[in-house]
Amino acid sequence: MSKLSKSREKMSPRKIFLLTVACLVLPVPSVMAQDAGDANQPSLGDVVRHQKETTQKKAKRVVSDEDVPGATTRKVRGDFGVQVIIPNLMIYGKAPVSVRMNVPYTPEQKAFVWFGPDLNRCFNVECVKTTYLRDFHQGMAGGTLKILFESDDSVDGYPARIAHLELDSDVRGKMLGVVALIATPFSSVAPTCMYLEKDTTEMQPACEEFIASLEIHVPQNYIYVQRALH
Repeated sequence: MSKLSKSREKMSPRKIFLLTVACLVLPVPSVMAQDAGDANQPSLGDVVRHQKETTQKKAKRVVSDEDVPGATTRKVRGDFGVQVIIPNLMIYGKAPVSVRMNVPYTPEQKAFVWFGPDLNRCFNVECVKTTYLRDFHQGMAGGTLKILFESDDSVDGYPARIAHLELDSDVRGKMLGVVALIATPFSSVAPTCMYLEKDTTEMQPACEEFIASLEIHVPQNYIYVQRALH
């Protein structure tokens, strides 16, 4: 009888059974781990879809003030120097959204914003101030205008005087506001923002923001039409 037969004879049936079960069970975990890895591996379609979604999330749209819900200002533009150079100069500012340019003032607007009067003959701040006070009725008819206080400043590097105003209007009652008296070598401009006294809490900051936001655009190439001497 061989040695193998003798060793089998010495093993009890229980030991033989346990040894057989062990041989069958041991490879199983290794197979399961491989299967689990394959199951968790994303398909090519899932990878492409994930990359597309990630790209879309990163893309952002550039919005302006008027696109933002609850925006309180909008950009407005005025022209000046129209009798002096071609093309004329432009001035920009952020006005309250309720304001409508170049239309008569209404209480619903809560503020009155304009870029007049005609200052084509002025090239220094003192001339701007004198002409503005004399011709103020062109912007808002009726009433007595006075400057409460003023201070020297600049707008885009051009000399300016910021003046706070009071108007006793024959039609609308007492109004307050602010004007930037700006002089340039080409012409001058006096953007103004006014409001009823009862709306001071709400509209004074809005008018001050308008003045602070002013930008002057001078064309790179231009032709002098005339330069009237004052």
